[in-house]
Amino acid sequence: MKGVIVCPQVEAVEIGRRIFEEGGNAIDAAVATAFAQGIAEPHQTSIGGNGTLQVFHAESGEHLVIDFYGRAPLKSTQGMWSDKVIKRLPADMWELEGNINQVGYLSVTVPGTLKAFYEVANRFGNMSWKDLIQPAIDLAKRGFIIPSELYQSWIYDGSLGYSDTKEILKFNDVSSQIFAPNGDILKTGEQFIMKDYSETLEMISIEGPDLMYKGELGRIIAKDFLKHGGLITQEDFLQYKLRINSPIKSNYRGYTVCANLAPGSGPQIIETLNILEGYDLNKIGFGTPEYSHLLSQAQKAGFVDRAKYLADPDYESVPIEKIISKDHAMHWKRIIDNDEDIIVPNLDMIEGHDTTTVSSMDEKGNAIAITHTLGSPCSGVVVKGLGFLFNNSMHVFNPYPGHPNSIAPGKARTTGMSPTIVLKNGKPFIITSAPGAVKILTANLQTILNIIDHDMSVLEAVSAPRIHSEGKWIDVEARLYYRILEYMNKKGHKIKKSDLSYDPFFALVHAITSNDDNSVIKGAADPRGRGGYAEVK
Repeated sequence: MKGVIVCPQVEAVEIGRRIFEEGGNAIDAAVATAFAQGIAEPHQTSIGGNGTLQVFHAESGEHLVIDFYGRAPLKSTQGMWSDKVIKRLPADMWELEGNINQVGYLSVTVPGTLKAFYEVANRFGNMSWKDLIQPAIDLAKRGFIIPSELYQSWIYDGSLGYSDTKEILKFNDVSSQIFAPNGDILKTGEQFIMKDYSETLEMISIEGPDLMYKGELGRIIAKDFLKHGGLITQEDFLQYKLRINSPIKSNYRGYTVCANLAPGSGPQIIETLNILEGYDLNKIGFGTPEYSHLLSQAQKAGFVDRAKYLADPDYESVPIEKIISKDHAMHWKRIIDNDEDIIVPNLDMIEGHDTTTVSSMDEKGNAIAITHTLGSPCSGVVVKGLGFLFNNSMHVFNPYPGHPNSIAPGKARTTGMSPTIVLKNGKPFIITSAPGAVKILTANLQTILNIIDHDMSVLEAVSAPRIHSEGKWIDVEARLYYRILEYMNKKGHKIKKSDLSYDPFFALVHAITSNDDNSVIKGAADPRGRGGYAEVK
């Protein structure tokens, strides 16, 4: 089958290519690739993780968002960490005594990745479950040579209260045996093998997700967590449910923008687009000082509402209709036009980008974008014999009661993840997804603007210089900094220049565009990362 697939890992994207060549559709290719990403960058995703995806199935016309966010364990309580707080960190996160919300068993939310991959593959894929997992099993078993980018991410030096990645990967003897078998983290050029994980995936390929959510795998995990003071039990697995909905939609210049729901960041993307729709961005011009000012102000407006409202809608009231309404956008436009200050409360964010993504589309018009993660970067927890890392998404919750994002049993945490599909005449025109914490949403936003308003190709759109604004300053890539500095200073903005022209801080967008009959499908992997792109003609 003809198709395109893009993701940040070349080892994984080649598996997606193979699935297309074997007759799989875009959903098959994306799921197989996503499993392989858990080996190619094992600190970023695994079946111990969580995320969200958006899928458009051309044959049936079904268009769904499947949220598989990590859920706080049922034994957790709102105030369980309020007496453990050392200080507030950037990114609206918190340093606790012993880093218990970042590293170790208490930092783990109930994972949903495996359940979601099975759900979307079973609903919309062409190939067998076993055939989709087998390439990842083979990759884990035979291993691959560690590239420089992977090694650099493993030795990332934590700061501002965050933990060093290399120390997290050596959290206990089990994880050390995988990532530092000789006492130090494996280096560029060395062979990396995940034998235990290959065996776990082999069992899952035969028995499906019930092995974790109803069976022996869940019992093994629960027993290990109990032994080491964790909160996850078998009941957490039994009660875990995916959240499956239609995407929220809005019109932008005649296109239909389809986004994920809260606690994801789709509503914020739509809100910001609605604000910017009131301006002739093409006439103003990409990268001009005036354009950068408008873009930064619209981004800030979105972050104001994010701070007020974003939460798990099963636990808190989230006024989605208000946030994405055109009237609300006009309220913000008036503020921008009047040069009023836009103050974002308590947000001076610097977040990690230990997340990954995959986007895919085929000749029949099937489209999918998956963003999945282990957190920032992960908990370091590996259960003996299972071979994969668990997430540390508990660190995103607010440790104090009474906040929209406070801890509650079974609650999903907030996230910047926002895989987005834009329709033209009812068919997928743009698919965009990215890793990069809250920069995900501004990167996806700017990719859409670049294609629709600035007539860029998909490669130009993901490569163009970006800005990111959510608090007291505006982060600007070096390629844009000098052009806009004087004007932005006059407007009262504080500008923070990136040291890099192509900075992975600004998220790694992996996007696809298609023409009306899907005869021309083009993809682009963000040059800010190592990136993988595959096209099957």
